[in-house]
Amino acid sequence: MLLGLCLLALCIGLPWALMSGAGTSTASKAPAATRTTTAAALATGQGVDVIESGTTAVVPAAYKSAKSAPASAAARKTAAAKSSVTAKPTSAAADTPAPATGTSAVASSGLVGFSAPALLDQSSSVQIQQFEQMKAMGMTTVRFDADWYYGEPSSGTYDWRALDVIMASIQKVGLTADMIIDGCPPWAAAPGGSGIFEQPASPAAFGSWAAAVAARYSGEGARVFEIWNEPNLPAFWTPSPNPAAYTADLQAAYSAIKAVDSSAIVISGGLSPADNTSGAYDPVTFLQDMYADGAQGYFDGVGDHPYSYPFTPMDETQGAWGEMDETSPSLRSVMAAHGDSAKKIWITEYGAPTTGSNAVSETDQSTEIVDALTEARQTSWIASFYIYTWSDQFSDDGFGVLDSSGGQKPAYSAVAALTS
Repeated sequence: MLLGLCLLALCIGLPWALMSGAGTSTASKAPAATRTTTAAALATGQGVDVIESGTTAVVPAAYKSAKSAPASAAARKTAAAKSSVTAKPTSAAADTPAPATGTSAVASSGLVGFSAPALLDQSSSVQIQQFEQMKAMGMTTVRFDADWYYGEPSSGTYDWRALDVIMASIQKVGLTADMIIDGCPPWAAAPGGSGIFEQPASPAAFGSWAAAVAARYSGEGARVFEIWNEPNLPAFWTPSPNPAAYTADLQAAYSAIKAVDSSAIVISGGLSPADNTSGAYDPVTFLQDMYADGAQGYFDGVGDHPYSYPFTPMDETQGAWGEMDETSPSLRSVMAAHGDSAKKIWITEYGAPTTGSNAVSETDQSTEIVDALTEARQTSWIASFYIYTWSDQFSDDGFGVLDSSGGQKPAYSAVAALTS
């Protein structure tokens, strides 16, 4: 819902035990200069060029998730009964792996943090300063993109500089990461798309990128891997959303990551508020289609972005927040119908903008985030809450809890009062 909304929401739990140090990678870590980087390289150690990290991140501005105004309030206040999208694309799961066995439900994680992809553009000193401020608020985690588009600009050539810098900063401060495995370089894209978020042509190749990221960073601060961001929107899956193709990529990425680190948590891509149209899918419909296309057994939790602004969660029972469990069907009812009621929903974005055409007041932003956080911490089936986003200094969409000068909006102190 970036293009429509993109925010990291923050979630804290009643008895949510912190997950931060849980589990260590099953793959031993070599020094950065000698780490293997793809599934093939893991086996052969050949054919891989690696651009290593410097002292500052070198990332095009477009690496940040593109955001624009969300759908109108009327569009998001949709009726409980959603129209089904009957014409589904042909499955692209030709090289889909078999499901992993023994997948267990995600344990309560206690993850509370910010979705702050814009910090990828910043130097390590700026990142550390911002992360220390987040930690002082009580945050435990940060969400950002591990974008294949920039990470493997040509087949077999890897640029780890930006990710190495931000992961080192995260480790230094003592946070954990939700790394969004998304994007597709032009050389690996299916025909017909454009931009950073083209549909991958091969699930196996996408899985190799996921394996490369997990091999490098799992156990070194990255404990959660989110497979794509808002794949139900055309802005983030071009030429148009395709549940079958997405599911094939989810299957491949899940299997590849678990092969590297069986303790890693793999969640499906956070779904954006949307109606069923010729170019987009409602989150419930998209999840139903994922199950129909074979997603069961290939995720440890369901990612969701239940934005409700300009309303509070309690006022939007038929919108994205309500679709988690109050509508019929809902995300929870679909999960339960497929035997996944023990798995949790991961809120990986939630927030509201204080500038732009869909802006709410700073007071209302604070109220909405606090109300959502309060409800999330009382809900056993919500595993995380990431606030989108950290600061308007680095993102120009107005969703920050800090303003463009780095000053605190009311949401900052209100959240800190709940989490610190």
